This record gives sequence, structure tokens and C-alpha cells, in this order.
Amino acid sequence: MFEATFVWMGIALLLAPILAEYGKIKKKGDKGFIWLGAGGASYLLAAAFNLGIGSAISIGSAVTWGTTLFSVIGLLVTLIGVVFVLLGVFK
Repeated sequence: MFEATFVWMGIALLLAPILAEYGKIKKKGDKGFIWLGAGGASYLLAAAFNLGIGSAISIGSAVTWGTTLFSVIGLLVTLIGVVFVLLGVFK
């Protein structure tokens, strides 16, 4: 269940700079949209760790740590990106 959430969140965050370009607001918060794209990539990496390959080759603990690590990194990077976008747009 969580891997589907990570995948959709990653795709949405990777689409954010594209949609901002169409909406003509990317120039105002360009730095923030780069951070949002990095957050999306991190969430997709967390989803990749969560696919369940750890049980097949008995590295389940490392896979769990990878999922947790990259989801937390994705959260932090996304929060930084949102702050930069808000500062750029409402400046």
C-alpha cells in the first residue's frame, strides 16, 4: 500500500515543475521547483526500496531502512522546496 502512495507522490512532485512552467510561475520560484523535483525522485527511490525484493534475498532490514531513509529525505527536500516556491511566488 505504501509503495503506491510513494509512487503517486513522486510522480506528482515530478510533474509540479512541468505544470508550473505551463502556468508561467516557474520563473518566480525556479529554485524551489528544482527541490520539489528532487523530492519526487527521492519518493520514487523509497518506493523502489519498498517493492519487496528484500524477502527474496534476505536483506529485509536494509530494504526497510532504505525505504525509511529516502521517504524522510523526500519529506525534508519537499518541505524545503515548498518554502522556496512560496517565498518566490509571494515575494
